[in-house]
Amino acid sequence: MKSGKIVIKLDEYLKKNKISRSSLARNGGLRYDTILSYCRQNVTRLDTDTLAKLCIALNCQISDILEFVED
Repeated sequence: MKSGKIVIKLDEYLKKNKISRSSLARNGGLRYDTILSYCRQNVTRLDTDTLAKLCIALNCQISDILEFVED
């Protein structure tokens, strides 16, 4: 059976679009520590409310910040 993993691409999205983590935290109504955890891929469970806030604040699709990679 094949397996894979979810890769969080938030940090590269922010760098590509020249958006700071602190401005995302302010504009998205999220804690800076939460943004930092997602950027460093230190999240074990993805929170759908947080992902929705990120997509709204960044005006992006979920596929812009998350990717499924097969092993």
